[in-house]
Amino acid sequence: MDKALVIIVPNENAAYDVVKTLKALDDIGSIELYSSVVITKTPSGTVNVKDTQNVREPWGALLGLSTGALIGLLAGPVGAAAGAAAGGAVGATGDLAYSGFAGDFVHDVASKLKPGSFAVCASVWEDWTVPVDLETRPFGAIVYRQATEDVAVAQLRADWQDLKDQEAHLESEIAHATGEAKAKLEAKRAEIRAQQAERRQRVQKRARSLEESWKAKIASIKAKAQAAKTEAKARHEQHADKLQRFMTAEKTAFQDLFS
Repeated sequence: MDKALVIIVPNENAAYDVVKTLKALDDIGSIELYSSVVITKTPSGTVNVKDTQNVREPWGALLGLSTGALIGLLAGPVGAAAGAAAGGAVGATGDLAYSGFAGDFVHDVASKLKPGSFAVCASVWEDWTVPVDLETRPFGAIVYRQATEDVAVAQLRADWQDLKDQEAHLESEIAHATGEAKAKLEAKRAEIRAQQAERRQRVQKRARSLEESWKAKIASIKAKAQAAKTEAKARHEQHADKLQRFMTAEKTAFQDLFS
């Protein structure tokens, strides 16, 4: 499944060795590498982007979506700028509300990324964890991973359901209220509806961006399959088929949710 990886290493040379290793695993179809970013935490505690590698243009920005969001979250108050440097559309806009990263994951990574240390942040597809864990171990790597798409979809669904529940509760309260209380609720209704409309737009916008990123990833994988040798070609095609099925199911779910 699609995941975000943060691979913390002791020095810069090890970080670039990890990038090369991920590319080699991508070449043989063990994983799908969408994008990778080398970052470092300075002695002052800020996060700097050392190098970006948006794989398989022209889909670079979409493929770097989750990577840019992660950099933005790890960078704290200057996260939007750092995310933009990483080429991630979410990070670039500063809208991290539906980033797909759980708070405990970000906290664990941020606490382990000590000043002076380096890390590779990568967006990948992996069927199992062994290839990445095994091949990066010689570089002193500590690997953190999260299935970002599942978290982002869950965030969107929960927020949309909350909007429905809030609206239903408001209408129920108005229906049962009388006198001054009813008048106050009715006066407040327009303001609440405007706030809810803005939230709906944000949720739907993020859902569309997820769909576009899935399409870009599928296109990227298929492009690799066309140029790959027999065994790697089969693996790439299998990954593309799995992601296609996932995207189709989630698009249908979004349509049902937003209807």
